[in-house]
Order: sequence, then C-alpha cells, then structure tokens
Amino acid sequence: MNALYLIAGGSLGTLARYYVTGRVSDAFVARGLGVFVVNIVGSFVIGLFLTLSEERFLWPAQLRLLVAVGFLGAFTTFSSLTWETFQMLELRDVATAALNIGGSVTCGLLAVYLGSALGRTI
Repeated sequence: MNALYLIAGGSLGTLARYYVTGRVSDAFVARGLGVFVVNIVGSFVIGLFLTLSEERFLWPAQLRLLVAVGFLGAFTTFSSLTWETFQMLELRDVATAALNIGGSVTCGLLAVYLGSALGRTI
C-alpha cells in the first residue's frame, strides 16, 4: 500500500516540477533558475510539512510518504541541479556554476529552516 502513496505523490510532484520549471524558464532568461526555484520552494515546504506532521499534528506516516517522499522527492531534483551546473562549467561559466551550487545549498538550508520555524509557530 505504501507504494501507491509514493506513486501518487511522485507522479504529482514530477508534473508540478515540469510545470514550474517550464514557467520560470519561460519568464526568465537565467539558466538553471527553474530548478533553483523548485528546489528552494521544495526545501521550504518539506521543512514546514515535516515539522507540522511530526511536532504539531502527528499526521499519519502514509501522508508523510505521499507528500514528503513522493511529491517533494519528485518535485525537487538534485540530478537536474548538477546537470545544469555541469553545463555551465562546460561553457566555462565558472562563476555562475559556483553561484548555482552554493546558492542552491545555502538558500535550500535557509528555506528548510524558515519552513520549520514557521511550522513551529503554527
């Protein structure tokens, strides 16, 4: 039964990532911005969701599987981040590649912290 939660969440997360990265890429010229946005939004949401589900509301494990592992696992993407950074390096755009990796990790950690902090205030 857990596999169904993962399949449902993962399918929706994949579609959401495809849609959001496409819209961000259409709106902005900056390479890698769509993946950056989904990773930071996903980091915030997982911090908020898991804090609420584990510390405040004790939501069922199946809901955590559906949302945190399935949806957010598919919505965010480390492989796309590293691929886009690799492409930047191939173009010898080392500064943008470093900013992409460093900014993604730093902003991701900050987003998880802010989501968790919000969850603790609710």
